[in-house]
Amino acid sequence: PQASIVELTAGATPIDFAYAVHTQLGHRCRGAKVDGAMVPLLTRLQSGQTVEITAAKEGGPSLDWLNPDLGYLQSPRSRAKVRAWFNALAEKQTVAKGRELVEKLLQREGKTAIKLDDLATRLGFKSADALFEVVGKDEFSLRNIETLLRPPMPEPDADDLLVQRRSKSQVSAPKNGNQGGVL
Repeated sequence: PQASIVELTAGATPIDFAYAVHTQLGHRCRGAKVDGAMVPLLTRLQSGQTVEITAAKEGGPSLDWLNPDLGYLQSPRSRAKVRAWFNALAEKQTVAKGRELVEKLLQREGKTAIKLDDLATRLGFKSADALFEVVGKDEFSLRNIETLLRPPMPEPDADDLLVQRRSKSQVSAPKNGNQGGVL
């Protein structure tokens, strides 16, 4: 940048250069010029060369960049940044899947007015996203949420059990002495 010198590992590529300048530039790198000429992204850079990066406005790295046999990245720092980008993408997808499952459950239970952060706190999570992540990974059962949403049935006390037993025995015992046949 501004014709400044950037130190790179031996055998670095234009993508390594882009990541050395800025992570987002590396993620969006789509082409390169070395000493004014367009070159493939896996070109090995030499000391003293001038490098210009062509970047897309949006987008991310290619999974191919992580393949060591293809040679797109030589710097461990660049590889770590690409891996982090894909890990963050996977985490977003997992959270979205978990959110969808939890919201479907709440809809089934008729509890759509519940605040998701409050639900997560009651279940012991720091945030709703933390809950969604473990649900999305199938590490937390939706039954735990159902149990929390459904109030426990009150256990009958001893007097209620006695009344139930008496009423059952009165119904089952014939009153006129015959064995239940029709007269």
